[in-house]
Amino acid sequence: MNRKSAAFFLMAMGVLALAFGFYLTFFETKGYAETTAVIERIEEHGDFDDTSYDVYVRYSVDGREYHGESDFYSAGYREGKEIKIFYNPDNPEQIHGDAGHMGIYLMAIGPVLTLLGVAYLFRKIGY
Repeated sequence: MNRKSAAFFLMAMGVLALAFGFYLTFFETKGYAETTAVIERIEEHGDFDDTSYDVYVRYSVDGREYHGESDFYSAGYREGKEIKIFYNPDNPEQIHGDAGHMGIYLMAIGPVLTLLGVAYLFRKIGY
């Protein structure tokens, strides 16, 4: 990869990180209500190099118990642990896991990657 391509790659990754962080922080759970869920089980898939996890939770809304799959996993998760989730008040079966500060981290690293790409581009040109 030449320097110009590397610079544009860094800038693109920075813009994508910023956009995804903004989405996670401000839009993914907009209109959703927060509740506490208990992790019922965690299923691991893949191998050492490419492992993914499915997190199944139990939670209650208005006295009714629901079971669902969270769309977020953290290394600290274990069966029986209480975690925060968000549910759609119009359809409590629709849930999102709590991505925590992931959106904020992405919004912080996005501009850094973009600026590194710009600096690398100008360094290549010689300004």
